[in-house]
Amino acid sequence: MLMPIPSQTIRGATRLAFDYVEGVTDTVEKMHETIARRPLPWNSSPRHRGNAHGQIAASVYRTIRGVNDGLRKISDQGLALLPAASAGRETRAEVQALATLNGICGDHLEETGNPLAISMRFFTPHRRVEPTRQGLQSAFPEATPHLVVFVHGLCLSEFSWQRSGRPGVGSRLQRDRGETPVYLRYNTGRHISTNGRELATQLERLCRNWPVAVESLSLIGHSMGGLVIRSACWYGDRGSRQWLDRLRRIVCLGTPHHGAPLEQAGHLFDAALTRNPYIEPLLFGRQRSAGIKDLRYGNLLDEDWRDSDKNIAGRDNRRPVPTIAGVDYFFIAATVGRDEHDLRGHVLGDLLVRMDSATGSHRDALKHIELEPENSRVFHGMNHFGLLDDERVQQQVVDWFSR
Repeated sequence: MLMPIPSQTIRGATRLAFDYVEGVTDTVEKMHETIARRPLPWNSSPRHRGNAHGQIAASVYRTIRGVNDGLRKISDQGLALLPAASAGRETRAEVQALATLNGICGDHLEETGNPLAISMRFFTPHRRVEPTRQGLQSAFPEATPHLVVFVHGLCLSEFSWQRSGRPGVGSRLQRDRGETPVYLRYNTGRHISTNGRELATQLERLCRNWPVAVESLSLIGHSMGGLVIRSACWYGDRGSRQWLDRLRRIVCLGTPHHGAPLEQAGHLFDAALTRNPYIEPLLFGRQRSAGIKDLRYGNLLDEDWRDSDKNIAGRDNRRPVPTIAGVDYFFIAATVGRDEHDLRGHVLGDLLVRMDSATGSHRDALKHIELEPENSRVFHGMNHFGLLDDERVQQQVVDWFSR
């Protein structure tokens, strides 16, 4: 039996389809303009179009946009009349599909007010949590004073911490250490600094309304999640947030503290092809989300991206973000190499993040993240997502919590 599709999902998908038509129209018009001005690729000096050609082409594209915009408004008005379907429990597949979409274009969804944009929320393994006193008491009837918040990575959700139906590290910490796990879901397409600032606010509310007095707060992030956590600590410190007084430890799993090579390569590829006016309109990769672009160097702050043009190759001008005094930091990296001497591990890392980036190592002393040797661990023969459910990784985290 097919479940009814919520009306807001239909509205969001329909609106995104109209946005796609508008984007394709812009691309075709730009290509048309280039061909009209540069009929031959080797013609270095563009020529002026005929007035008639220019007026006709412009009127055609204006008409297409006008029709598309009109249909968009009619569609929105019509779909708004649909009865709201009862909000049933989301399936894992639905959540993952929405998380992937938000990772790819979540900034666009938020800017256009699309209902498909994910709002930052807390979850248990089974339900959404309202961070009010009553909501937290209902969701955590056996809450302990020791709280652990899990922050997932790009295009993922809270379900990523429990892959293949096996208990995750949160369950291990709850069983072995009496910690209470709370899982975050957020729009990974937004800037990391935007999510970091909001997380700082959400953690303040969570700790203030927790059913019992919070004695310790720990944060565990996978991939981009570790960057969001470090950004939240920066903004929490600047805002004198009280949850930082309870913060005891931060664990980062496969976090690209100094950037991810895949995004760096994609950026350089775009920058090279931008020089060709015939190819430049087709570079849809440039439209990847702000969150993905932040992974180029591991941006944590607004200043890291606000004054730079992401479509032009540039330098790593990030502002150094120090660790929080009195907080223990633990970094775990993975590598596909069989051992420390395997060249594949040094070149490929965990296939998404290089080992030096995941361990915080950097040639620039200001960007290098200094950790005690026992606070950093590298697991060989493992990929980026294996960090989420590997028993050895779970045991290492439990051991660190036990110290």
